[in-house]
Amino acid sequence: MPFAYDHSMSTKERAIAAIDSLPEGSDMTDILREMGFITGTDEARKEIAREEGMNAIEAKAKLREW
Repeated sequence: MPFAYDHSMSTKERAIAAIDSLPEGSDMTDILREMGFITGTDEARKEIAREEGMNAIEAKAKLREW
C-alpha cells in the first residue's frame, strides 16, 4: 500500500504512515531510504516555494555540466 501524503499530518504521523506502508519484511535500510525520500521531496517543495528551484531546461543544462 503506497504512502499517501496529507498536508495536515504532522511529521511524526507522516513517518509512521510511511513506515506502515512498507512491506512487513522491510529492514532499517528500507525505512531510512523511505525517510530520506520524504525528506528530499519536502526540501524540494520548500525550494520551489522560495523560487529556488529550476525548470527542466535549466536542469538539463546543469546535468550537461557534470
